[in-house]
Amino acid sequence: MEFRKDLSHKIIQGLAMKCISFLLILFVLVSCKTDRVSYEETGNFQLATPKIQVDSVLFKQAATVTMGFGFPNSEIKYTLDGSEVDEESPAYEGPLTVNNSATIKAKAFHSDFKGSEQTLVQVAKITHSISDATITLTPEPHDNYRGQGAKGLIDMQKGTAQFRGGNQWLGFQTGETIIDIHLAKVLELSNLKVSCLQNQGGWIFLPKEIVVRSGSKEVGRVFLETAGEKQENQLKVIPIPIEKGTYAQLTITVFSLDEIPQWHQGKGTTPWLFLDEILVE
Repeated sequence: MEFRKDLSHKIIQGLAMKCISFLLILFVLVSCKTDRVSYEETGNFQLATPKIQVDSVLFKQAATVTMGFGFPNSEIKYTLDGSEVDEESPAYEGPLTVNNSATIKAKAFHSDFKGSEQTLVQVAKITHSISDATITLTPEPHDNYRGQGAKGLIDMQKGTAQFRGGNQWLGFQTGETIIDIHLAKVLELSNLKVSCLQNQGGWIFLPKEIVVRSGSKEVGRVFLETAGEKQENQLKVIPIPIEKGTYAQLTITVFSLDEIPQWHQGKGTTPWLFLDEILVE
């Protein structure tokens, strides 16, 4: 009787060990398969965009640019001339010194993932300070976004992407905004720049057109054909080439989109226009 009990016990132990071994083998096989699938599928995931930080978006001598992306074994590629970033672009290895106006673009890359979307920051070198000019606006900015008033457009202080609660942006909700500038001294100029904010989620769109006049003469005009298309949030510096010459007075007319496009939840209504700085060079 005792012998039979021992034999049954050994048989049960043997079966249990076989079951455990089988389960272990099955677990290893499934784990290997899962690891392999996970690795193979990483290529379907896209990296987040890297961060670009600038110590001064407007500068007189130089600006320092730093970039960051905290994912192991990834790298950031960039351009400074506004061209598109690809895997052949220079790799970011440390802070960059920028001595001239530039459009900085960057993307993150990793061998196992899709490259990130492209992000960009614009910086502008101040050639002439016109903070002592006389400036008027028609119409006045909206009561909710008065910034520093008209003088805030020539104070060399740049607004940030966080427009709510800030005091640099001037917001308008009209078809056109006229900026009249009388310079304190005559300047030789060939270019003018208008700094705007684009935040389509906040119903803030870039203008569709900007016209520059001196007296009754038109000296520059630019069209923004993509203003009504879906685009990422950005601080945009719009260059307007003007006839090279000496100027004592400039009138800048900024035309907003007629209405928010049909693809947007605010379709058919008047978009916001946000301005914060006028630069000349």
